[in-house]
Amino acid sequence: MIKKILWTVVGLITALLVIGGVFCLIDGRSPQAIIVSHALTRATLEDYDKGKGDQTDKSTVEIPSKVKFPREMRQYKVGTMQVFHMEAQDDSKPIVLYIHGGAYLNNFSVMHWKAMAEWATTTGCGMVTPNYPLLYRYTASDAHPLMMQLYQQLIKQYSAKRLVVMGDSAGGGFTLALAQEARNDSLDLPSHLVLISPWVDVLGGDDALQENDTFLSAEVLRKVGTDWAGAMDPSDPMISPLNGEMQGLPPTDLFVGTWEIFYTDIVKTHEKMKASGLDVRLHVAQKMGHVYPLWPCPEGSEARKEIAAIILQ
Repeated sequence: MIKKILWTVVGLITALLVIGGVFCLIDGRSPQAIIVSHALTRATLEDYDKGKGDQTDKSTVEIPSKVKFPREMRQYKVGTMQVFHMEAQDDSKPIVLYIHGGAYLNNFSVMHWKAMAEWATTTGCGMVTPNYPLLYRYTASDAHPLMMQLYQQLIKQYSAKRLVVMGDSAGGGFTLALAQEARNDSLDLPSHLVLISPWVDVLGGDDALQENDTFLSAEVLRKVGTDWAGAMDPSDPMISPLNGEMQGLPPTDLFVGTWEIFYTDIVKTHEKMKASGLDVRLHVAQKMGHVYPLWPCPEGSEARKEIAAIILQ
């Protein structure tokens, strides 16, 4: 009797594995990617209304204890902004300035720390990452001067050509806006930009892709983006760098999934960069969602390896 039950359980598990495997073959994504996409929670207008005006102090964070960097990560302040800084393995390795995402509302996630630690380990690069001012205590006009101050410090400390500036989501948009601002101010530019699902137009987002995006809400983000702009016009390139000039920017790699609402805006960014004569590459992952290179799945792992190779170019 027990043996029968055991064989029945084994049969059911086998059947489920076969069905799951067939589904993944048809779907084209790994099981892990499917799980991650369904585990993500999309913010609602109700969430936005509850959170709007939250004055929580987000100026200090700690690296999660389970994340280990290969070299000492020191901390210091640029003005009121907390900065984490780890030197490179040696002077031949690049320095990455990483600007985290989070809709200009949220601090670093564990995925950010894990990805940065992985790149620091596999490439030997240095890593600098700021905890920049966030909503709703601050707006873009508070954050940008501090970020420019940090950037100027870094190009004095290191050769600008040794710098790679990277960011995801809001941090990707911030990265592009920062590069445009540095170019406009005739500062030395970094060797490369890496933009992971960048939020390049705070009033954008493709409503036609909303059904497939399990993480982002275009309706909510337009409100949050307008809040981030504060007294500025949300269409200003400092807020929405898709509207800025692309000419003269460093070589750039953009990563995007076809199932995220930013896909159309990121394709437009690539087209505008290409038309401006930039050395730019667009990496498109079919049926993948927002910031998929940070996901704990084979597709994310492969993208992180690609980014590691870009860092070392």
